[in-house]
Parts: sequence; structure tokens; C-alpha cells
Amino acid sequence: MQSILFISLMNSDPWGGSEVQWFEAAKYAQQNGYKVTCLVYSWQNKLVKLQPIIELGGDVFYIPNTGRSKKNIWQRLRYEWITKLQQIGYIKKFDFSKYDYVVVNQGGFMEVANSPWKNIYKRLNKYVLTFHNYTPNFSFKSTKKKSLISWMKNAHLNIGDAARIGKILEEQLNINLNSFASLVNPITITQSTTYTNYPPLFNGNYKMVMLAQLDVARKAQDNLIEVFAMPVWKSRNVILELFGDGEHFELLQQLIDKHNLKNKVFLKGNTNEVEKELGLAHLVLQITHKDAMPISVVEAMSKSRTVVVSNVGDMPLWVENDINGWVAEDASIEKISEVLEIAWSKREQWELMGKHGFDFFRKNYPTNVAFEFIKKVIY
Repeated sequence: MQSILFISLMNSDPWGGSEVQWFEAAKYAQQNGYKVTCLVYSWQNKLVKLQPIIELGGDVFYIPNTGRSKKNIWQRLRYEWITKLQQIGYIKKFDFSKYDYVVVNQGGFMEVANSPWKNIYKRLNKYVLTFHNYTPNFSFKSTKKKSLISWMKNAHLNIGDAARIGKILEEQLNINLNSFASLVNPITITQSTTYTNYPPLFNGNYKMVMLAQLDVARKAQDNLIEVFAMPVWKSRNVILELFGDGEHFELLQQLIDKHNLKNKVFLKGNTNEVEKELGLAHLVLQITHKDAMPISVVEAMSKSRTVVVSNVGDMPLWVENDINGWVAEDASIEKISEVLEIAWSKREQWELMGKHGFDFFRKNYPTNVAFEFIKKVIY
């Protein structure tokens, strides 16, 4: 039986959109005769998420991670002075060589260039390296640049969930890559075969929804709240629900309280009912500073919902102004305000535009993303 090792380098949170791609591929590989092993950073929530892998006969190994949430000074000290040494020791002893294929999943675009991973590629057999983000005009330190180039050039294939990632990295690293492919992330909800009904108003209000980690440096929820604090938006029959969790939960709650938006903007936390929440939404937002091709946009389109996004990653390839949504120039307060003003003025068209989004989804979304991913790993 051939074996595949899935390594997740995501360490800032237990789970995220970048995890879904390799997780679904791992399950597919197990169901099709491969021995699957996962190597991940230890988080309590991750144990639950990976239970299906274990139930299917796979192995999961956990890298020490005590204190990574850094909620207090003792956790920070524990992580920096003890846990990091434990991580180095664990990874040094791990036998990577016994796996036929390896998938190295990055939540962003340069985790492999950091210690203790920067030279691990030398210990791997055939491997693919995934990318789920990028930063325009990023300035690489020479040592990390050299390490990332080595990882990419020795990979069987580099995979990004947005084609733009490969182009940006080629420019930033001054290299030419023939081994870069893009593959959209798999959706986590039931794939619809027809249009999803448009919901009635919620207590007389239109409902805008955003599903994303609460990280204002990437997702710009603070700027979105500032727009809703404007008098013109306070007076409109619309509410905003922000789904997700993260380090900026308290910051965003303070903004809501500061602007007296407790009846207008709601922090809903994580949800296991994405399909239901999309069904109740009238407009789905992903106006962010940094993104590749978020699952939330694809899932919204699969549920016949109009979307508003920003001009980052491959989102503009999926969203066409006035057809199935709108693309903001960036995620500044000014540009968010401008694009939402346009969207609001055409709210009577949201239902029809959502159907156009579903049509685009049906035409462009792969039949079996997990199969396509494993095919790229093996061949």
C-alpha cells in the first residue's frame, strides 16, 4: 500500500480555510487505497476535526504546541522558551523518509522558510507544496528567500488556491516556475444542483454576512464596521453578521460598542451551519486586504448569493461587477463604502445576480476537487 504524509504548517489557529483542501484530499486518498498519515501542530479543536482520518484507519501525529494561543504572559514564556525547543526536537526525530508522497500545506506562502522547516525538503521523497495566500510587495530576507526557492524548485509541484499566487511569487523571488498549478479549495457544504431560494427580509432587514477569521490585518472587519457606523448606514434597514473567531474578537466588539452598533452589527462566532447561514443571507461579503480564493465566496455562489469582494487573489476572476456581485478596489474604509453604496442601490437585483453566480459556479467548479488534488500529488 502506497503512503501519503500530509503536513500542516498552520500554527496560528486550530483550523482555517487552508486546512480544508488537504483534509478533503486525505480522506479521498484513504477511501481509494492509500495509507494516510497526518503531521499537525497540537490544538484541542484539531483533535476533533481530524477524527474522521483516524476512524478511516489513518495516523495523526501532533507536534508540541503548548502555549501557542499566548493568552497570557505565562503562555507566551512557555511557548517561546520551552515549546519551540520541543518542536525542533520532535521534527528532527520524525521519520519523513518512509512516506512515498508528501503534501506540505502552508496556510500562507512562506512557512517552510522558517525554522525548523527550512531544510526539511531534503528529507522528503516526492512532495507537493501548497500556498494559500500572498502579500504584494513583500520583501524577503535573503536567507528565507533562498530557503523558499529551494523548497519550490525541489517540489514535484507547487499548488496555489489562486493562480495569482504563482505569478506574484515569481516576481518577488525572481524565478521562473513551470511547476505551479492552481486548484480551488473544496467547498464544505452540500453542492446544490439548482438555485437556492432567496430569503425574505429578516425582521424587515436585509442581512449581509461575512465568514472569515477575525483578523483585521487580513480580513478588514474593522473597516467594515467603521462603514456601518456611518449615519447613512445606521439609518438603513440592514444588519451585518460576522461569523468566525480569532485574536481580534475583543477589538471588534469594542468597535461595535463604541459606535453603538449592538443592534446593527453582530459577532456570531464560529458556525457549523454555513449552509444554513448562507441560505438566510441576502448579500455575502469578503472585502479583505489579503486573500487567495476564499471558500466562503465559492460557497456563497453555490448557494445563489450575490457577493462583494476586493481586488485580491483570484476573486476578481469569479466576480463580475453588476453580473454576480461587485469588486472593491481595496479594503479601505473609503472603498468599502463606495462598493457597498453601489450594491445597496441595486439591492432589488441581488436575487437575480445570485442566480448568475450559481450559473458561474456550476460552469467553473471542478467535479471532484479532492480527486484533482490527489492526481497532482501522485503523477
